[in-house]
Amino acid sequence: MRFTLNDRRNGAPRLARRALSFCALALMAGMGAACSDNNPFLSPPTSENTVRTFSVWALSGTNAALPASVLFSNLSVERPQLLSNGTVNFEVAFDITADGKVRFLPARALVPQAPAGAPSIGLARSTSAFDAITRAPDRGYTDDSTLVVAVNEVVLIRLTSSRCILQDPFYGKVAVDSVILAERRLVLRTLVNRNCGYRALTPGLPST
Repeated sequence: MRFTLNDRRNGAPRLARRALSFCALALMAGMGAACSDNNPFLSPPTSENTVRTFSVWALSGTNAALPASVLFSNLSVERPQLLSNGTVNFEVAFDITADGKVRFLPARALVPQAPAGAPSIGLARSTSAFDAITRAPDRGYTDDSTLVVAVNEVVLIRLTSSRCILQDPFYGKVAVDSVILAERRLVLRTLVNRNCGYRALTPGLPST
């Protein structure tokens, strides 16, 4: 991609600047193939998209030893905690409302003043079925606010990640498959694209 002098005076497009910055870092690190052939603005994908199912318990009314949150960027379930280093060990916690719906609680909504900070999480309700969502939107998310959904609804997520040197997010989708009220447990079906800036939400190694 070439820019004229006028282009540079007016400011090269944001994505192009980011791509050039990434390539420069890659060259400095000796990674000659770091810029994707399919999209010069993204590094090559290294993590396959996989559908995973998690059982988590409601944050309220359950044993404190039971997991009540998910660290999506690490694909693990956790009991939400403020760690000794001032960070938190989760991205989204969950609770069950009085009418049996599920409340999504992003880290900053639950721990707004974590000393070393908490990750920013964007949530967006989707009207599409889980399998029908093949690509995440890049906008339309509400950051760090709670969201209440019913069983069988799908939520799109945008996650900040310290793994991404250009601060690109991870994107994913979460379906609430069931709520077992007697146990205060819920079952989540998820797919998270853990490749920086990639928005494809289908199984396998993504191309975009």
